[in-house]
Amino acid sequence: MNEFLEKTEKAIKTLEPFSEQVNTNELSAVRKGFISQTEDFYRSDRKLNVGVIGQVKAGKSTFLNTLLFGGKKILPSARTPKTAVLTKIEYDENNSLFVEYYTREEWQVLESYAASDIADNEHTAAREIMNMARQNGINAFAYCDKGSETINFTTADELMGKLNDYVGENGSVTPVVKSVTIRMDKPELNEISVIDTPGLNDAIASRTDKTREFMEKCDVVFFLSRASQFLDSTDMQLVTSQLPQKGVENLILIGSQFDGGLLDVLRKNPSIEDAMTEVSTKLTAHAADIIKSRTAEGTLSGKFLSQCRQPIFISSMAYNASLKDESEYTADETFYTKKLTKKGADRDMLRKIGNMDTVISKFNEIIEKKDITLQSKAAQLVPNAEKVWQETVRKLSDYVRDTLRKLQTEDKGSLEKQKKFMTSQMSEIKTSLENVLGELMLSLESAKNDCMRKLRDGAREYSKLTEKTGTETHTGSHIVGQKSFLGFKWGGHRETYTYETSYTYLATADALENVRSFGYDACSDIEASFMKAVDVKSTKRRLIQTILDNFDTSDENFDINTFRHITDATLNRLEFPTIKLDVTSYLGKISNKFSGEVRNSADRSALQNMLSEVMDGLFNEVGNKFTSEVSDFKKKIDQMKNDFEAELLKNITDEYDKLIKQLENKDEEIKSYTAALETIKRI
Repeated sequence: MNEFLEKTEKAIKTLEPFSEQVNTNELSAVRKGFISQTEDFYRSDRKLNVGVIGQVKAGKSTFLNTLLFGGKKILPSARTPKTAVLTKIEYDENNSLFVEYYTREEWQVLESYAASDIADNEHTAAREIMNMARQNGINAFAYCDKGSETINFTTADELMGKLNDYVGENGSVTPVVKSVTIRMDKPELNEISVIDTPGLNDAIASRTDKTREFMEKCDVVFFLSRASQFLDSTDMQLVTSQLPQKGVENLILIGSQFDGGLLDVLRKNPSIEDAMTEVSTKLTAHAADIIKSRTAEGTLSGKFLSQCRQPIFISSMAYNASLKDESEYTADETFYTKKLTKKGADRDMLRKIGNMDTVISKFNEIIEKKDITLQSKAAQLVPNAEKVWQETVRKLSDYVRDTLRKLQTEDKGSLEKQKKFMTSQMSEIKTSLENVLGELMLSLESAKNDCMRKLRDGAREYSKLTEKTGTETHTGSHIVGQKSFLGFKWGGHRETYTYETSYTYLATADALENVRSFGYDACSDIEASFMKAVDVKSTKRRLIQTILDNFDTSDENFDINTFRHITDATLNRLEFPTIKLDVTSYLGKISNKFSGEVRNSADRSALQNMLSEVMDGLFNEVGNKFTSEVSDFKKKIDQMKNDFEAELLKNITDEYDKLIKQLENKDEEIKSYTAALETIKRI
C-alpha cells in the first residue's frame, strides 16, 4: 500500500513541470480515491458495508423492510426523485435517527436549477423539491445551518412516524434532507451497515455523488432490477462500469417485483408453476446474454459474470402477504394477491413466489463470512487501484502522443482547414442525427398506435361482465299425518323442509376489479411501449455509426471512445416516463350506485351500461395522458439531439483552438510534449 502511494505521489510530482501539456487531475483523483478507500477500510470501527442499489422504483425500500423488519413498512418508498434519500441502518444499543441536511451551497445550487426552464432530469427534480418545500412552508436555510440532528425513538411504530417526516413521499422535512442513519437495537446488525441508496437514476447530483461515494466503500451489493425491465441500459451502466472498479467483493443480482412479470404470463398460461419457470428462465437467459456480451467487450470481469449468472427473483409484496392475515393487507397487496389467488395461489405459493427465504439465507451467510469478505477485499485494494492507475496513465499517454503527432505534422493553415472541415461535417451529422432520431420519433408514434389498439381491445374486454349463477335455500312447511272426513281435518303435525332455487346475477366486485385491472394494465402497457420504441442500445449504436460515417476514422489515433462517452452521457439523461392513473373516481361511479350481487334484469343491464360508460371515460383519459407523455418525450429527444450536437461541436472546437495556439511556439511545444511523453513512459 505504501509503495503504491509513494509511486503515485512521485509520478504526479514528476509531471508538475508539464502542467501545460499534461492534466494530472485524473491521476490525482485515482490516488485520492485510493487513500479515501484505505482510510475507510482500516478504521477501527469499520463495518461490513452492504448496499441495496437500483433505480428509483426498483423496490429497494420494500425489499429492506422485508429483509430486516419482517415486512413492516419502516422505510417509506421513494416514488419520485425528490423523495429519494440515502438511508443507513446500523446497530446501536440506543435507538436514534441521525438526519443530515443539504448545505447552504447545495441548496442554492438547487434554487438556481429550479429557476431555470431547462427540462432535463436534474432541473425538473430541483423544481419539484422547491415546490414541495414551499407547500410544506419550510425555511430551508434554517435546516441547512443546523447541518444535522439526532432524534431518539423507542418503538418501531414511533420510528415509522418520525422517519416518514424526513424521507416520506409527503414528509414535512423531506425536501431538505440529504441522508439519514437509523441506529437500532438489532444485535444481528452488529458490525454491519446496510444502506438503502437513492436510485442510480436520481436526478439530484449531490445525492448521486453521495451514493457514488458510498459505492467506493461498499463490500457487498444487493443489486435490484425490476423483472418487467430487467437489466436495462441504466442498470448495465452501473454493473459493467462502476461496481467492478470499486472493489465490491460480492454482488447479488435480484430480479424484483417478480409478481408483475408473472401476471403478464398468467394471462396466457394458467399454471403458476409453469409461469414461474417460464419467466425466471427467460430473464436468467437475458442476464447471461447481456453479461456475456459485456465481458467480451472487456467491461466486466469473469468474477462478476459468475456472480450474476443466477439471479434471484423475488416479490417482497407476495412474501409479505404470505405472512399476514388478509385483513392486514395493504391496498397493493390486496390488488396483486387477488389476481394471483384467482390463478390458484395459496399462502404457500405466495411465499414461494416471494422467494425472500433465499435472500434471507444469503444475507445471513454474508454476515457469517464478514471477516473473510473483508480480508479478500483488503488483498484486492492495491491490485484494483493499480489497474485503474495504469489505465489512466495509458489514456494520458495516448492524448500526449496524439497531440505531439499533430504538432509535428500540422501547421496553422492545415489545422484551421481541418477545424473548418470538422465543424462543417456537423451539418452532415446534424442531418444524420435528425434521420436517426426522426426514425425514433416514428417508432414512438407507431408504438403509441399499437399500444392504443391494445388498450382499446382491453377496454372492450374489461367492459364485459360475465353472468354468474347463485343458489338460494328456502324453507317451507306442510302438515304430515292429518286425517279428514266430510271436510273436517284433525290430527297430524307440521314438518318443515328446505329447497334450493338458482338465479343469475352480476357481481359489482367484478366490475370494480375490471376497472382496477384495466388501469394497471394501461400503465404497464404504456411504459413498456416507450421502452420498446426507444431501444437505447440500438439508438446508441446508430449514433456512434453516425459519427463514424461522417468523420475520417482512418487515422490510427482517431479515438471513438470520446464520442462513446458523449453518447452515453446524453442517452443516460433520457428518462422514460412513469405513468400514474388514479381510478378512484371511476370506481366511485359504480360503487355509489351498485353493491353486492345485482340480480334484477333491469339493474343488471344498468350495471353493464355503467361499466361500459366508465371504461370509455377511462380509456379516453388514458389516451389523452399517453398522447401528452409522447409529446413531452419527443421534446426530450429534441433536447437530447441539441445537447449531443453542442457537446460534440464544443469538443472539436476546443481541441483545435488549443492546437492552433500551441503552434505559435511550435518548437518549444514539441520539445515540451516530447519530454512529457518520455516522463509518462517512466512513471
